Amino acid sequence: MALKASGIGAWQLSVSSGMMQIDAVSASLFGLQGESEVHYTDILRYTHPRDADETLATWESFITAATGDIAFKYRLSQQLDGKRLLVRGKFFNEEGAIIASGTVQQIRNSNFFEPQVGQYDLRSIIAEAPLAVGLYVGRELIIGIANDVMLSYWGKDRSVIGTRLENAVPELEGQPFLQILDNVFTTGVIYQVFEAPARLALNGVLDVYYFDFTYKPMYDEKGEIYAILNTAVNVTDRVIAKRKRQESELKIRAIVEQSPVAIAFLSGKDMVIEVGNERIFELWGKGTAITGMPIAEALPEVKDQGFIDLLENVYTTGETFYGYDYPAKLMHSGELKDFYFDFTYSALRDEEGNINGVLILATDVTQRLKNVRKLQESESQIRAIVNSAPAAMAVFRGKDLIIDVTNKAFQEIVGRKEDITGMPLLEAMPEMAGQKSIDLMHHVLETGEKVHNYARQVDIVKHGVMTHNYYNVSYTPLFDADGKVTAVLDVAIDVTESMKVRQAIEEAEASLRGAIELAELGTWSFYPESSMVTYSERMLQWFGFDGKTVTLDQVLQVIHAKDRDRIAAAVEKAIRPGSDRHYDEQYTVVNRITGRERILHAQGRAFFNEEGTPYLLTGTAQDITAQKKLQLELENQVKERTEELQRANVELEEANRQLIHSNEELAQYAYVASHDLQEPLRKISIFSNLLREKDTEGRHKSVIDKILKSSERMSLLIKDLLEFSRLLNPDIRFVTVNLTEIVKAVINDFELLIEEKSAKVSYENLAEIEAVPLQMNQLFYNLISNALKFVPKERQPQITISCDIADKETINTHIAHADIYTAYYVFTIKDNGIGISPQYVKQVFEVFKRLHGREEYSGSGIGLAICRRIVNNHNGAIFIKSEPDAGTSFHILLPEKQKQ
Repeated sequence: MALKASGIGAWQLSVSSGMMQIDAVSASLFGLQGESEVHYTDILRYTHPRDADETLATWESFITAATGDIAFKYRLSQQLDGKRLLVRGKFFNEEGAIIASGTVQQIRNSNFFEPQVGQYDLRSIIAEAPLAVGLYVGRELIIGIANDVMLSYWGKDRSVIGTRLENAVPELEGQPFLQILDNVFTTGVIYQVFEAPARLALNGVLDVYYFDFTYKPMYDEKGEIYAILNTAVNVTDRVIAKRKRQESELKIRAIVEQSPVAIAFLSGKDMVIEVGNERIFELWGKGTAITGMPIAEALPEVKDQGFIDLLENVYTTGETFYGYDYPAKLMHSGELKDFYFDFTYSALRDEEGNINGVLILATDVTQRLKNVRKLQESESQIRAIVNSAPAAMAVFRGKDLIIDVTNKAFQEIVGRKEDITGMPLLEAMPEMAGQKSIDLMHHVLETGEKVHNYARQVDIVKHGVMTHNYYNVSYTPLFDADGKVTAVLDVAIDVTESMKVRQAIEEAEASLRGAIELAELGTWSFYPESSMVTYSERMLQWFGFDGKTVTLDQVLQVIHAKDRDRIAAAVEKAIRPGSDRHYDEQYTVVNRITGRERILHAQGRAFFNEEGTPYLLTGTAQDITAQKKLQLELENQVKERTEELQRANVELEEANRQLIHSNEELAQYAYVASHDLQEPLRKISIFSNLLREKDTEGRHKSVIDKILKSSERMSLLIKDLLEFSRLLNPDIRFVTVNLTEIVKAVINDFELLIEEKSAKVSYENLAEIEAVPLQMNQLFYNLISNALKFVPKERQPQITISCDIADKETINTHIAHADIYTAYYVFTIKDNGIGISPQYVKQVFEVFKRLHGREEYSGSGIGLAICRRIVNNHNGAIFIKSEPDAGTSFHILLPEKQKQ
């Protein structure tokens, strides 16, 4: 009241928001009648033009410093009678928030413009200001003033002062700032914005940054705008932090809502339920309506159960509380029921590290405890089950894993004549030391968590001989009456034979894929019930489809009109009940995208279910365009020959007939190799396995194993021969290939084998070259396969794949007629395997050349011959550097561009 009576106004400023609270006296003095909250720049709205620059700089400097006090005088414009004001203020820190408060009053002394203690020269203030300040003169925006902070934002030095802004900072082109400045010059309206993006070379680094900035018009004595004052603060860190915080909050909320674990956030000392997922409300037996309520009010039944005390202790001390198998009584559907939970209470903290809430994570373990108690009550039944179970079962007690119970199946697996009951496991079976089984059982004893392992290798001495079999194993905790884990139930099933079969199947599938790729065959499958067709990647390229699944109608539309009806009829015939189930047709396809025509020879077989309904028609296709074109060319030559060349025509006809016969035999061979030859081999394998199952005493085991291995070698040989023959006359279409992506895909194919052998495979960025993608895949597949295969069992495979530009000497040494117009790369695949003796480094590329027996290392002896053929197809060379037991380096020399 005293201030108001004396004509002194009061104001208060929040630095974080930039807003000022002003009383009625202040509003009247500043010329802002009727306003009580304004931005801090608004109080200078009616400053006299002569005082505007200095007053604004002084006021901005004070606010930016956010410390100390201020006292400054300035005149108002003639619009407010040229009154003179004195503004005083001081900064305070009020509960973490920085604010300034002060007074404003009108003064009438005659020495208003005498120098004052604490006033600064405008240019000194601007130069020393911690915020960026610039003054742009005239509508041309000549840079009159720019302090070091502003220059650093622009990434410029002081030489730009005196030049046009658009020339000094060309990065502003295409951004709105020059237009905004022109608008301010035109309208005289202050432009202010917060967290605005700008692309600038700040400190020489061109990027997008964020600023709070102001464009304020400056007036001369005539009241006309002569310049614009620009103040700016870099708030990029604040914007990035805000975005990260928002993203983090969204991620946390999504995790909470989607988590299978019950989660809740409690805020403040009153533990108000701020956020909870559906699972936590189910556990509490309440709906989401309790959100926003203190937990003691939302769950009154837990007040005397100790949970509130635990929460308060976590909030007070910050120490996390872990509860396991914790009992709780909760109200569900109007009834107080018993539950058991595993849960944690952990403190939540704000950015300054102060605790502001508690995080709850909980899991309902009621049913688990009930089951455990039932198990404890029927231990005798468990022993009976263990003794009679067909799976190997044993119970190990205590940290020393004392063998308490074993059944007959377990005793057969371990193959011990003596009774090992009552002995520590490592004493009875010392070979288990260092194996994963021991650590897993200790983990179960310590945590009470059940553990499952599938197809894990366990090394066991059986009847004095070390075995390396594979088992499906589960370790289950056994509890006493007090709920403590006292023992581990081990259940194991020997799946060694299944693993061998699976590995054999995987090898056979890999060989089949290799044969298909080498023969350049496409594969397809038609499903009559859905009328859908799936294609391999090669056939998708032939047809011009971009997806692996299409309808039969879509396929027929790509087939040439002259063949379309015939092919539709052939498909219908093959899947007709009572048919011979075979499909064998030649037809022309017109690529949907490129329009390129190809002549395909497709063969397939239909399959029917028990009701006689067809469910699949599947087969292969081969591009015979080249053969057909050659045939047509020969026929045209025959027609064009004169009578004088009749004899030559006869010879050409005979050659053409033989070529057709050869092509048909080749196509028939491909079909026989991929179907008819494989079928007897599959039957040999199936019947041999049946014989082995019936030969329970193992009398014929060696004979049966030899039959199986021979059939496997025969199958592999057929597939590799197909693969090699395809490369002898390839239909090569070179495209740009990223070999880094090829190597990534191949390594992904070997993921399981790499993991099994603990191999380390590293590669650098490889070059892009013109090549056939499928052949490049086969090349690196074979070489990486060999690097993983030919390594001593006790050695960890180390494989590195690198790429360098080949020098002229290397090129001339290995390539007779190199293309002088393109670069060549050397790709090196280096391993630490068994190596190759110098006398064999050239022989290994020969067909069927093997340096080791099949029992030692599997394979057909064609893999490296295929690699050499692929490299030759790409006008390159392959050579080896190797020493026995010191590893091998395969060097592949390939051109970047192929000759057109």
